[in-house]
Amino acid sequence: MDLPTDRHGLILRRETVGTHITDEQLQRRVEGKALYRLWPGAMADFATVDDLDAVEKHRLTVIAAANAGRPGRLFSHVSAAAMHRLPMLWPDLSQVHVTSPKVGKRTKSIVKHQAAVEPQDVGVVDGATVTSIERTACDVARLGTSRQALVVLDAALRRDADVERMHRILDSCRGFKGVEMLRRMLPQANALSESVGESLSRAVMLESPDLPVPRQQVELFDDRGTLIARVDFLLADRVVGEFDGMVKYNGTIGDKPAWKTVVDEKIREDRLRAEGYTVIRWTWQDLADKSRFHAMLKKALPPPDADSPTPIP
Repeated sequence: MDLPTDRHGLILRRETVGTHITDEQLQRRVEGKALYRLWPGAMADFATVDDLDAVEKHRLTVIAAANAGRPGRLFSHVSAAAMHRLPMLWPDLSQVHVTSPKVGKRTKSIVKHQAAVEPQDVGVVDGATVTSIERTACDVARLGTSRQALVVLDAALRRDADVERMHRILDSCRGFKGVEMLRRMLPQANALSESVGESLSRAVMLESPDLPVPRQQVELFDDRGTLIARVDFLLADRVVGEFDGMVKYNGTIGDKPAWKTVVDEKIREDRLRAEGYTVIRWTWQDLADKSRFHAMLKKALPPPDADSPTPIP
């Protein structure tokens, strides 16, 4: 028997038991892995849920909690970030997060944060009441590491978040857990990083005071004024740094075959080197080893007393 679903594919117990199925039959479908229980009173097709990545599964769980759980909940932190599809770095999605003026507590499935949220920082996404992108990014950043904070703050600014509003939220969070992390990382955030990997790269660089502050998305030209490339990072005006997420080499971006992408990248790098730039690439594995990544950058950078190069910026 097909059960009625909403536009998200959810099967709500209150709308099916007694009219389409019994509680016992519903439970048997859950036990037999035909249905996946996302929240008490809300299920979805097991195979469909099983195919979702962790963030999308959490997002559907939040929607289920909004539909079948206690009314009036304000979803926040990583749960709101998932609803906004705001990129995060290694988020803990094991519980649903809500914010309330009442005393917060943690259960097996839900974390309640105690705070008052301004009306302008509340909205609705796919039927779930959530904190705004600005408030969400600030909350996630507060409770994360410096790397996690920069990733989510960069992502919010890339989505046209109001940075002045974020600074006002920071001021309102005095005394909150992790506020110093937000205070430290918000001034470092910008909208130039085009991916989680680029934000993470910059976060790791910022941990080493002996490295120059990288410039991002810099256009480089040859001596005739012809654009060679727009690069991820430029350090000390001569070292081009590129985060390589390995996606563009497997033929999944656009219609260009992988071999053509590799050839184009080699031509691009040869032109950059011909103009006096050093080109280095790094991957997720390099970023996972801070010492190796640091050594890679230091090897490429000129000695402190080296003469300045003459490439055209």
